Amino acid sequence: MKKIKNLVIHKIAKEQRFSHVFGFFLLGILTGVALLVGLARITWHTKFYPGVQIASIPVAGLTREQAKSLITEKTDMYSAQLIFNGTAWYTTPQSVTYEIESTINEAYTYGRRMQIQDYLLLLTGNKTNYPLKLAMGKTDKLEQLIQDIASSIEISPIEPTVTLIKEKIVVNNGSDGTIIDSEKLDQSIRDNYSQLSDKPIEVPTKVVKRSMNNEELSLLTKRAESLVGKNLKLSLDDEKIQLSDKELVAFLSTEESGEKLDSAKIEEYVIGLSESLNKEPQDAKFEFADGKVNEFLPGKDGVEVSVQLTADGVQQGIEKLMETENKGENIEIAVTRTAPKVTTEKVNELGIRERIGRGESYYAHSIPNRIYNVGLASSRINSALVPPGEEVSFNKMVGEVSGETGYRPAYIISGGRTILGDGGGLCQVSTTMFRAAMSAGLPILERWGHAYRVSYYELNSKPGVDATVIAPSKDFRFKNDTPGHILIQTINDPKALHLVIEIYGTSDGRVATTTEPKVWGITPPLPTIYQDDPSMPAGTMKQVDWSAPGAKASFDYKVMRNGETLQEKTFSTTYRAWASVFMKGTRI
Repeated sequence: MKKIKNLVIHKIAKEQRFSHVFGFFLLGILTGVALLVGLARITWHTKFYPGVQIASIPVAGLTREQAKSLITEKTDMYSAQLIFNGTAWYTTPQSVTYEIESTINEAYTYGRRMQIQDYLLLLTGNKTNYPLKLAMGKTDKLEQLIQDIASSIEISPIEPTVTLIKEKIVVNNGSDGTIIDSEKLDQSIRDNYSQLSDKPIEVPTKVVKRSMNNEELSLLTKRAESLVGKNLKLSLDDEKIQLSDKELVAFLSTEESGEKLDSAKIEEYVIGLSESLNKEPQDAKFEFADGKVNEFLPGKDGVEVSVQLTADGVQQGIEKLMETENKGENIEIAVTRTAPKVTTEKVNELGIRERIGRGESYYAHSIPNRIYNVGLASSRINSALVPPGEEVSFNKMVGEVSGETGYRPAYIISGGRTILGDGGGLCQVSTTMFRAAMSAGLPILERWGHAYRVSYYELNSKPGVDATVIAPSKDFRFKNDTPGHILIQTINDPKALHLVIEIYGTSDGRVATTTEPKVWGITPPLPTIYQDDPSMPAGTMKQVDWSAPGAKASFDYKVMRNGETLQEKTFSTTYRAWASVFMKGTRI
């Protein structure tokens, strides 16, 4: 019994000695690691740890700034080589944008992350390489290089065609093409740049299949023959569009997909069709005469073609023609209709009962094109209805001003000169509207004075009561803050060269007043300028600008209602002195 007891005691003592030894061993390892970490942190403080590389460039022992300078120098000089069938191209510097700072930040964390594997790698002397980070997307330089390479190596595929010539189907087979595999090339370029590799990049290509085998050609011919002598009619209200068999055959698919029809071609056709059929809703137009509002142009619904629904209908119609003996199919064009905001039925709800404002101006001595433009612009704002609370933009009302929209070249102020430009004369209309809006007591939101005094606007007014417009930078805007709609009517007399703009609505008792414009600081016109013009014959002369005195002008605008001030504003204008300009011909 005593012997067994001694054996147990001996065994326990042995286990305790092992535990102590293991504990001391483990403590020694931990102490060694701690000493290693501490020593490394002291030795490599502010520097990259041993074995650290960026794009295979050693940066161990360098500070962050030193590493950044070295990496920047290498990347600025780096160029990648692209090859294809023995031809080589080279990227130019800065063809790819690097994120050097971000890369350095990541590499600098090595040895500072409190991860044991970092220190084990330090002990073994292994290298840790960090690839350069690159910005997403391609630079213009790289895009241009790839386009140049593509123009040299790509072969465009030729699409198969099927046509109807003199009631006979003619099918021409296509041919396959070769194009750059952009996805693979982009990845190869990024891989090279991230490692600053000098390994040439083989430009990857892929085949674009467009040729058809005999079976496919035979099937395409049969489908085309099934459409000979047939037609498809598309209808929308009074619009009737007929697609002949020659046009229907063009919608047949020549792709490998096995589809009978090319849905993309059909959709493209419907999109083009919609551009001619889509219409904005047209508000009913009215005029105020004999004390009441009369309609002279009824409202019309807006129409927008539902492209997908219509394309589906066209495809179903063609498929039915192919599958049956029917000679024709009718398809209703699917549309979404939008009612106008102002309809004939709402005429009595508009709140237009009387004239609340009037403005007028004269434009004697205008050239014919300016007279024409005044009439065109005034016609485009005539009968405009403005709901209560809505802002009015003159530029939006007259629309785009160009030769394409009907305007003719006449004198305008641009770049400090009086020159011929499309829409000369619009300021006659904006000035007259400015006067009408003030007469109605409406809030003026935006108004710009002319650069110099223009005689047209002083024929029945003193200087300062004008409003210039230059889309899109300068506009004339006001707001309808009356309780009802307002109706704008223009009365243009091109014979008397007289323009009147009247505003009709509902008076809420407001009274608008303007003071007599004050004019001061008048300065004489600038000396006449003579400029040589080699495009004109010698001895000829042409005046292209006219003199005007400089001045400052202002007047006060005030709107009252029942003793309350609704609007109070001073409009000021500084007119520059202007010189006459003559062009002298010098051509011999």
